[in-house]
Amino acid sequence: MKRQISDTEKEQVRQQQLDKDGSLRCFISGEVIGDTDAIEYDHILPYSKQGDSDLSNIRIVKKEYNRRKSDQSLYEVRDNLKLERLFNEKKNKIKLQDIFELKDISQKTFHFITQSDTITIDDGTDKRVFTLLSDKILNVQYFYGRIPIKWLENDDQEGLQPRVIDYKRLISLRDHLKDHPQLAPSIARLIGSKLKLFDGQHKLAGQVLNNTTEVDIKAYLSPAEADKAKKLFDDLMITNLDAHSKHKQIPFYTSTLLDRLSVIYKEMLEEFTATKSVDKHSEENFISFLVSEKQHSRSQAKDMLKSAIITNAVELSALKSFTAEASRDAGYALSIDLLKTAVFPNTLFLEPSTANFKSAGDFRDAELENFKELASLLVECGFLNNWVQNIRGKSLTNLELKARRIWHKGAVLTWTPYLKSILGMAFNFITNDDRNKLLYREVMDTNQKDRIKVCLTRLFNHPLWDEPEGEIDSLLVSARKQDDLFNRKGLTEIYVLTGRN
Repeated sequence: MKRQISDTEKEQVRQQQLDKDGSLRCFISGEVIGDTDAIEYDHILPYSKQGDSDLSNIRIVKKEYNRRKSDQSLYEVRDNLKLERLFNEKKNKIKLQDIFELKDISQKTFHFITQSDTITIDDGTDKRVFTLLSDKILNVQYFYGRIPIKWLENDDQEGLQPRVIDYKRLISLRDHLKDHPQLAPSIARLIGSKLKLFDGQHKLAGQVLNNTTEVDIKAYLSPAEADKAKKLFDDLMITNLDAHSKHKQIPFYTSTLLDRLSVIYKEMLEEFTATKSVDKHSEENFISFLVSEKQHSRSQAKDMLKSAIITNAVELSALKSFTAEASRDAGYALSIDLLKTAVFPNTLFLEPSTANFKSAGDFRDAELENFKELASLLVECGFLNNWVQNIRGKSLTNLELKARRIWHKGAVLTWTPYLKSILGMAFNFITNDDRNKLLYREVMDTNQKDRIKVCLTRLFNHPLWDEPEGEIDSLLVSARKQDDLFNRKGLTEIYVLTGRN
């Protein structure tokens, strides 16, 4: 089976792809192709997956978009590009409804009737009958069923499912569900005449991207009485928090203290969430609860929060494998103490947030994701993979010596304050609140990540790190001479930010 097509065949493909107005558009991006644009003729179904070179399987695409193809079909590449553009346009504030709109799914109004042990849902076109079951703990009815996606919408009532969709997690689930079944149903409330999904949003969005039209759902029937409906909401809220914390089976980036602290402070957290109204569920209010009702000092309570944030940051980042638990361990480049002293104060928001758990203003999820990205850049740009233990008598390569200099405690203490300014430049900090919250904000986009990478590349590729052995190594050992060394050699904050001395 041939892979290449002839010039004559290329012209045939071109004629087939021309619009009625005579323009030629990229099959992936939909952009008009100009005379100077680099193009490629590629297989819709990849050649590596038995896609043949019949002209019906060949399309013209801009080279810049085709570079991201790998072994995907052109349809998949096109869908990925649309999704990326959606996330960029919405600044990562994507909900389930946005995915529906991307896939041109219109919500369908339906009517339902319940009998003693069944519920019938009918939208005029589709009609389904499901068996009703009773939840003795929540004291409400529920049902399981394969539900048309057109009947579902996001449950965005404050506190229950205001969480936005994470791009990386969505892509991972979408790709997984192409070849694997959905083992657990998504969870919804039937309230009024709407089926509102409050758990499993990523899973459902992944199914939608795979053009699935029906999904497995477990739905609770919200009582008509306002007080009972509120009780169900509160009970589901607490249950959902627990499900994503102490009962989780895989790492889940949650923005709730219940997830971060439940192992150690289980009873206090359960008491706090059970006795305080949902609108009071915030880090600041939990700190106040510990002070006023549990006799902690405010300093102790804040230290508890800080410890939880730091622990998660280490556990979920690329720095973990390079970090020793003890302050002094020659086998590791970093220690927890050094991270606490130098890295975290210049990257993380270590004060209690006033935002409600899982609300639109709670950025603990995003902060962790941002720190993961920053940590990966520090490892990559800072040659941390080249760090080796300096055993006496062992000769180091140039890269190994450079890595040891960069991650020497004295050097780390000197360059980590630059991180604040690097983040300020990347995220365009304007207010004091911006400068205090650092990575506690929306997940960084590609442009912001690239700005950080440029600065870190300047920082870690400065000639200072490559000097001959001698003066620099002796000065890095002296706690009082590092600042002077950096300034004298021109490795200043201004240089790192601008490239100018």
